[in-house]
Amino acid sequence: MGNTLQTLFSDSGITDSTRMLHTPGEFAKKNLLYVQEVGTLKSLRPHKSTREGLDSFLMIGVLSVEGVVTVGNTDYRVGKGDCVFLHCMEKYVHESSEKRPWELAWVHFNGSSAREYFNLFMEKNDGKPVFVPKKPKDYEKQIRSLMEGQKEKDLESELESGCILLNLLNMAIVSAMSHGKPAAEETAEVYNAIREFVNDRYQERGLMETIVEKYGFPEEEANQGFRKVYGIELQDYILNRRFTAAKELLRFTAKPVKEIVEESGIGNGDLFRRLFLDGEGMSAEEYRNKWAQWVK
Repeated sequence: MGNTLQTLFSDSGITDSTRMLHTPGEFAKKNLLYVQEVGTLKSLRPHKSTREGLDSFLMIGVLSVEGVVTVGNTDYRVGKGDCVFLHCMEKYVHESSEKRPWELAWVHFNGSSAREYFNLFMEKNDGKPVFVPKKPKDYEKQIRSLMEGQKEKDLESELESGCILLNLLNMAIVSAMSHGKPAAEETAEVYNAIREFVNDRYQERGLMETIVEKYGFPEEEANQGFRKVYGIELQDYILNRRFTAAKELLRFTAKPVKEIVEESGIGNGDLFRRLFLDGEGMSAEEYRNKWAQWVK
């Protein structure tokens, strides 16, 4: 795709840019996140560009000054330290400030999991493409590393680039999740207290009802609020904690399975069996035989 991809910035005399194109190898294209184009740009004068229909994902970081990115019918004014994450099949427009042309660092990329990461980012970021990394300078460092990596055209450099792209995606999603946390610090502290409460008392029956009564949240609100903070609904966190306890008991004790069903807090034999079949692909007895050293 290196020679056929429409580049983000191609107006001669309007920008001073350094860009590196890359055509992924067969392994990278099938299995990794891979670079299509990466570079930096400094606008020499204000300009406006429009793109759409590219089989690519794009991350742009504003290194200095400001501009506007338009996606659909919505304008997003971005400045130094802001980043934008886009799916390039959708029409987008970027325009540098009229009085203060911007400086950018960007990467076009794709890969087997790129769409899933983009969808997760958009879900966590309330459907908005703009985010602010906790450490904006780290974004520029990652882009510089990607540019350096494109000088080599081998599998090792593609593996390293895949790791850097993954770091950039994780940075975007973590920033989105932080943005989506409750605005009041005390609210975030409440959900942390709920998490610790679950960790201490996961074995108890009716735990969700106890939490609803203790903290004054309706069940649906508790689930949604917990998910905003920790990325998982409260009811699923409780079940996950119980399932982890069941595995610990199977591995490190000789207690009968029936006893573990109750002690783990799962409390239902059918659910217990389904958790092991869905989560581990085997029965609890098989899990114990494979993982418990004392059995051998």
